[in-house]
Amino acid sequence: MKKSNSSNAINKEFLHRSCSVNEAIDLISGRWKALIIIYIHEGQNRFSLLKNILSPISDQILGRQLKDLEQNGLISKTIVPEVPVRVDYELTAKGKSLLSIFDSLEEWIAS
Repeated sequence: MKKSNSSNAINKEFLHRSCSVNEAIDLISGRWKALIIIYIHEGQNRFSLLKNILSPISDQILGRQLKDLEQNGLISKTIVPEVPVRVDYELTAKGKSLLSIFDSLEEWIAS
């Protein structure tokens, strides 16, 4: 559990209030989040599919990244009551809106 009165939390709060770009970057920061968003968009929408395509990632990290993306409203999680239970992920409207931003970032980095 993170302390809300730690200097890190105070700095983060200040940066988010001062510049919304910092908040946006914080939402998608982490070495796996952009790829997870892209792969979910491309149809790799289950934990096992993501795990296979992102083979170096641990189960724990993948689970944490998916949870963060869901909590931040970028993906939604649907539990399909089958045997065995299936969990599908899909991009929310907010998550889909990142795709064009990612395209722009790719163009920017290539220039």
